[in-house]
Amino acid sequence: MIKVSKIKTVNDLFELQPYLRFRKRDKRRQLGKIRTKVANTYGMVCFSSDWQEPIMWGHYADCNKGIALGFEVASNIYSIKEVEYPSERKRISLDPNTVTLIEYINQVGFIKYEGWSYEKEHRFSVKLDDCTNIEGNYFLKFGDDLVLKKVIIGPEHPSKNKRNYTRTAKYIIGLVKQAGAEIIVSRAEFGGYRVVRCGTWTPIFEKFLNT
Repeated sequence: MIKVSKIKTVNDLFELQPYLRFRKRDKRRQLGKIRTKVANTYGMVCFSSDWQEPIMWGHYADCNKGIALGFEVASNIYSIKEVEYPSERKRISLDPNTVTLIEYINQVGFIKYEGWSYEKEHRFSVKLDDCTNIEGNYFLKFGDDLVLKKVIIGPEHPSKNKRNYTRTAKYIIGLVKQAGAEIIVSRAEFGGYRVVRCGTWTPIFEKFLNT
């Protein structure tokens, strides 16, 4: 399963916040109530198009010790869109008396401040009621519509250690085999600032995969 982000617990202060500089406070309050309804009804499934960005590994993968999953959106059941990163707040006109929750998401749900542009994010929204709730956290099952294609082991993952290798690798290999995915073990680039495929550890894991 893949984690579904709850709108009110993400790390972006301006997530799904429209332009709010109005003379009438009532309009701000009304739009705030709609955002709350959206947050209570929908979550977001978020992806990056660039697994080699080191800031992403540092921020979202347990300080480089986690893994990244690469997916193919294989059907139209999920309306995935690329996030825009403008330098200034977009003045989007929303009528709080008529706007629907989906219209609200489509208008403001794919815009983030340019400082987040390193994420190269793509996302889609999903109803929380359609997800699996585990202790207040929501997850979406992947399969035919959302196909796991790659499992990328982080540069500082504990399995890249001879003592931990066999124990921790078995879980990852099981996931890869079940999905028929590709496995990549990553490392820090020697001459640049990218995360790249490790030519030493990747064949070790591939050999484990074929046993």
